[in-house]
Amino acid sequence: MKWKIVTDSGADIQHLDSFSENIAYEVVPLLLNIGTETFYDTPDLDIPHFLSQMENASQASTSACPSPDTYAEAYRGSEHIICFTLSAGVSGSYNSASLAKEIFLEENPSAQVHIFNTHSAGSEMDLLILKASELIGENKDFDTVIKELEIFHQNTNVNFLLKSVDNLAKNGRLPKIVSQMIGFLGIRLIGKRSDKGTIELAQKAKGNKRALKALLEEMKKNGYQGGKVIISHVLNEELSLDFEEILKATFPHSEVLIIPCSGLCSFYAERSGLIIGYHCK
Repeated sequence: MKWKIVTDSGADIQHLDSFSENIAYEVVPLLLNIGTETFYDTPDLDIPHFLSQMENASQASTSACPSPDTYAEAYRGSEHIICFTLSAGVSGSYNSASLAKEIFLEENPSAQVHIFNTHSAGSEMDLLILKASELIGENKDFDTVIKELEIFHQNTNVNFLLKSVDNLAKNGRLPKIVSQMIGFLGIRLIGKRSDKGTIELAQKAKGNKRALKALLEEMKKNGYQGGKVIISHVLNEELSLDFEEILKATFPHSEVLIIPCSGLCSFYAERSGLIIGYHCK
């Protein structure tokens, strides 16, 4: 295959309906550790079981990035490789993918490889993957595809709607009292991506209805005017559809895709969470 798009499982797209027959697609799984049990973030991961195990665990759960050798193996067999990774601010996946590039190019010096630190996770990564496939399908050369992807990335963003932050509390990223109060009071947190690729609190709201309105407000504040949107959800398609309805009431021509979260995104967004990736122009 001439072209290959590689991503870690921080993206939610498991299979790619490509714009071109010359494109292969591969997801390199992260490892998710709960107590003594290790889950591989592959398409057949049982998300309900995984979440139950995580929620019932007394200890902190962790994730581990793919090895450079795993990435290098994923690159093999193609001339032009574009790789998308989780934000380097939260994972070592970007560093592993970059080391793999060096290994691969030593064996294949005529190949072309570009590693994108997406500074994000989930549906913003998915937007980039779909855009890459579209540009390749237009028969553009490697350098042009990379340049146009970088411009596109400057106008993408992501927000999170979190119903639970228990796992974040277990990992010491939030005080446990905050986690308990959120669950007890029915508070929803609206998160945003920082410039460093970490998650920050943007707004909070009580109940789903107010939270969805706050989520749309945050998108508009970031420059959203009706572009493409990907809603990824953690076992919560109903709330995804509710948000699509609210979104289209304001932006009737917006293009919306709803997909389930990967294991890694379920790990961070937790049960019933939403991740909203969108293009602002």
